[in-house]
Amino acid sequence: MLDVFHDEFGDIPQVGASVDGMIFPEDIRTDGVALVLCQDDDARIHVEGLKSKGSIKTAEKLASRIKCENGVVILHFPLVHVPGALKSAEFYAKGFFYSNKCKNDDPLKQKEYAGKFSDYCNRENIFYLPPTILEIFAKQLNHKIPIVGINVMHTQVRFDTPHIFCNFEDIGAGIAALVIEKKDVNIVYDDIFPDKGKTIDETMDIVRKEFKVVKEFKAVFEKNILIQLDGNPPIRALKDLISVNKEKEDELIKNISNGNFKVQMPYMLLFFNKRTYGKIHTGIGGYYPFDLYPFFIDVSDCDERVFLAYELIDGKFDGFISSLKKAKLKEKFRFFTLDISTTQAFGNRVYAFGNEVKNVAKTNYFGVMTCAPSIYLPKHLQNRNYLPEADENIFYTPAGSNICLEI
Repeated sequence: MLDVFHDEFGDIPQVGASVDGMIFPEDIRTDGVALVLCQDDDARIHVEGLKSKGSIKTAEKLASRIKCENGVVILHFPLVHVPGALKSAEFYAKGFFYSNKCKNDDPLKQKEYAGKFSDYCNRENIFYLPPTILEIFAKQLNHKIPIVGINVMHTQVRFDTPHIFCNFEDIGAGIAALVIEKKDVNIVYDDIFPDKGKTIDETMDIVRKEFKVVKEFKAVFEKNILIQLDGNPPIRALKDLISVNKEKEDELIKNISNGNFKVQMPYMLLFFNKRTYGKIHTGIGGYYPFDLYPFFIDVSDCDERVFLAYELIDGKFDGFISSLKKAKLKEKFRFFTLDISTTQAFGNRVYAFGNEVKNVAKTNYFGVMTCAPSIYLPKHLQNRNYLPEADENIFYTPAGSNICLEI
């Protein structure tokens, strides 16, 4: 398919990914293919892509190629890349191995082995951690340019997914960077959450009011690996609270092979960053057949107090497209994101977004439906004290954020 597009349209810059859906003036779809052609004679548009050994190394090598004085950089990368059957079996074997090593009561040994499991996941390009990736690019661009992360992951997972596209090639578990260099690019970030607090305890109090907190735990973790909650393996600690069990390996492989492994879960673990006072959360469910629990963010700077919660979204329907509503340049082309979790949250009501978007954006727009995006947003572009500040000026949440780009 990419070859056909390339033959038809030549060597124009191209970026994209396999996502769960798209929304455009004529329709809202969760299947099919879309090719969006844009032209701006006043902009320098450039695309670079790369897959190297290791997700962090891939980001570092690609960032060194990127130049942008004004405008925006849009990154497409997988939150998690599910490898083929053999590599997946290796991942499970590593998970069992390091989980068994972490049964040692020595906290330093637990963190050592969990760190080695994290390093393995990075080395094999399994997890791409959005705040870590965004900071690498932000540093390369002297922290002056907004950088959007299109965090790609399918709601129903299968082997060798998702796919990242760059200049009409499938680079698989790599990163593709779209550079739009132009002075008057307008970017709006927003989310469905209230502002964060001025201290970590104040943020915790805000979260207790905003979310339904089931229980508060003392956590042990290393990088992006959760080791224990109140002294127990994570899923065992949650079993009686949310009726979740570890996935059996043979059933997991069967479901992934058939594309029937669903990743959306209503419950989440909430972490709190000790430097930014922001809230970070990750979905929690029986995704793994072993005890350790890897996820999509390095929580090294987070407090050991962790909340198990689920979100109350009543009355937040409009919040999922709030950035589109706050955009100002009505005559521009608008590219925006629609959090795929809305399909679980609102069911058939999600089609109302089609009418709502059309009322706001009129005709010249295109939106992608995938996981909530991440963003590095320089201070002068921030409109308030956003709750999901995972690192300084970096905002990431698995659900509830949205971005609109006007070009």
